[in-house]
Parts: sequence; structure tokens; C-alpha cells
Amino acid sequence: MRATLRLHKNSHMGFDDFCPDIDMSTFPATDWSKSIYGCIEEENPPGMPEPLGRPVRMTAFVDTSHAGDQLTRRSHTGYIIYLNNAPISWLSKKQNTVESSTFGSELVVMRLTVEKVKALRIKLKMLGIPLEEPTYVLGDNESVVKSTSRVEATLNKKHQAICWHAVREAAAARWVRIGWEPSGTNTADLFTKALDDNRRHLLLKQIFP
Repeated sequence: MRATLRLHKNSHMGFDDFCPDIDMSTFPATDWSKSIYGCIEEENPPGMPEPLGRPVRMTAFVDTSHAGDQLTRRSHTGYIIYLNNAPISWLSKKQNTVESSTFGSELVVMRLTVEKVKALRIKLKMLGIPLEEPTYVLGDNESVVKSTSRVEATLNKKHQAICWHAVREAAAARWVRIGWEPSGTNTADLFTKALDDNRRHLLLKQIFP
């Protein structure tokens, strides 16, 4: 890790307040009103001040390296969260349990990201910052994206049900939208696995312009 950081000692992190464009076709409209979650909405924190100023947009990229730890075969979690074009929170950590499938490990990181997003949304609202849109969460595992974003999806594995329902309930409350991002442009890949120089530099440019 230190050797990698030395290669980028002259880099700088860009905190851009420009609101990024979102390809809404990545997030197909889903009617959750007749789902098992009912007509639920995001709860605002008590005592929240009146929001002032320009609305901001929050986006997150998630990824995992399944069974990446050769000793324990635990997967590595990675996510990065942006406020407009500014990275404000990121994580690279070995998961606490061994997941037998890529789907399971990707579902874990999706749930962790949604929980972090919830905490950040509460904090921003208590600071009086307007959040008029849901947070857009992007991952490169199509199975997880479809399973958590489509109301008709089902899950047969009981041990994954808590993560699955936690993400789907957030989507049903419409404060999170789950979409697919190609692996080639998924910034969270930086936090889960060793990459070749070209791929690493390409993704780093999205954080260090």
C-alpha cells in the first residue's frame, strides 16, 4: 500500500461541487407500492432545519473481490460515495464472514453502502443541506442489481435475506436507487483488488483529476 501511495504523492483529490449528470436509463422505474414493504417513505430526522441553498446529489459505487483473502477466503468490501463530484466517504475492508458466492459478497457490500448512505443523508439533512433526489448506488454485479431493484425478484437463500431486504426496503422507500455500472468504470474496483497500471490510473483519474 505504501509503495502504491508513493507513486501518487504529487496527486491531488478533486472536490468539485458541480452536480454530475446521471443516466436515468440505468435506473428503470419500479412501482413498489404493491410490494410487501407497502407505501413507505424516508423518515426525516426530528428537529431537521429548513434546507437552504442548492440541492446536492449523492452517488455511490460499490464492489467486492469474492474470496480475495487467500488465507481465510473472506471477500474484500469496497465503496466510494460522492457528494456532487466530491468524494466524501470510502471504505476498503475485509468482510467479517466467508461468503460462498459472489452474489452473497456483493449483497453484503450493497447493504453496508446503503447503511452508510442512510447515515450521511441524516447528517446532511441536519446540516440544512437539501437532498431532493434519492442516492444513486451503482454496482457491477448484474444479479445483485436486478435482485435488489426489481419488485418481482425473489430470494431463496435464507442467510442472505437480511441484507437483501435491507437494500430493497431502502429502494422501496425511494431514497436509494440501484443501478448497474460496467466494471471498467466502477471506481470502487480500486478498493477491492490489485489492478494493472493502466486500469488503476484510469480509475484514479475519477478521484484525482
